[in-house]
Amino acid sequence: MADSTDVLLKLCEQRWAEVKQAEDQRSALSNIILLIASAIVGVFTQKGLDRNNLPLSLLLIFLGIYGAIGSRKYRERIHYSLSILKLYRDKLDELYPDAQIEKLRIQAKDFHEKRHPLMTKIYPHQLWVALHISIAIAGLILTIIVLRL
Repeated sequence: MADSTDVLLKLCEQRWAEVKQAEDQRSALSNIILLIASAIVGVFTQKGLDRNNLPLSLLLIFLGIYGAIGSRKYRERIHYSLSILKLYRDKLDELYPDAQIEKLRIQAKDFHEKRHPLMTKIYPHQLWVALHISIAIAGLILTIIVLRL
């Protein structure tokens, strides 16, 4: 049984590394998009609302949409790895019922939800997608304004 436990623990470790990698990649993507979006807004601030800046406002729309889709994709990859981790955890719980792994997880989850009832309803990926959508909306607003000039 120790051999299968070692294998399960190693697989869990690998999956957690994949979760971390996906989150790191999502973070890097968002940071790059925020940096570029900030530079574009800076150009608009310096040069004003000019038709020559239309490609920049369109780029802002594209970056916002791309960031939202990218954030959702990384969330999907994370969710996939977490689903597999749950299966590994269930198997460990089956192999070691005295450890009460699932019972302890549920207790911790309940405790956490009682301490943070509102925040547990808001998921981080929702915040990231909202941020990227707001970048796209800002680009859309700038595009409309520039086209009306």
